[in-house]
Amino acid sequence: MYIITKNKDYYDGVVGSVGMDKTIVYEREMVEITDNNKMPKIFQHKKYSWDNKSPFLGVCRADVNKKNTKKYNDVRGFIVGFCGKLYLGWRFYYKVEEYVYDHLEEVTKTDIIYGYENAKKFLKADYWRSNLGDDIKYVTNYNSINLFREFKTPIFVYDTHRKDDAFIINPMLKDHEFYKVVDAFTAFTELQMFIGGVLGVGEKEIVEIEDKYKIGQHGFDKWSFRKEPQKK
Repeated sequence: MYIITKNKDYYDGVVGSVGMDKTIVYEREMVEITDNNKMPKIFQHKKYSWDNKSPFLGVCRADVNKKNTKKYNDVRGFIVGFCGKLYLGWRFYYKVEEYVYDHLEEVTKTDIIYGYENAKKFLKADYWRSNLGDDIKYVTNYNSINLFREFKTPIFVYDTHRKDDAFIINPMLKDHEFYKVVDAFTAFTELQMFIGGVLGVGEKEIVEIEDKYKIGQHGFDKWSFRKEPQKK
């Protein structure tokens, strides 16, 4: 796989060990969509906050269960779409005191945890008008293949940790510590197969040629299989 990009991701170095197949090209140009109306419908906010019933938004807006943790004070969820599958992750925020320029300051840090089973002890199970377990079940069973085809990408992220929610096409997976879920070699291999197979990037088009042109390119003409009329 030949990757065209300005920035390096954690799986890029694998090409040195497996070789480069230039028939499969991944143009990894990152695009961020923050306009609510241009995002996929499953991530769009409704006009009123109380009408946001999307399980995808519910998963990303889960709250910290402060009864089970004294370390974390806030959380923001995100969803990684990778080669036809969805992966759920949460950024848990906590504060520590560190020396900055010779004096102590309170600094915010994060732990990224993937998978509901790993994160659920730090998350509230129920929240207003919804249940986290039901939303998780819906999202994990959701057939997302049309999202990859619609945006013609093997990777996307819906992220909520910033001021504006963003749907990111071709993101840097290292920024989301995705190596915790899929190692570099497996990520490169799956990307190559998905791009060349499901998305069909790099495949040659089959061009249908009309019969009259097929005959000509084989050295025949219209009189090759019948007698040419004699001049009187």
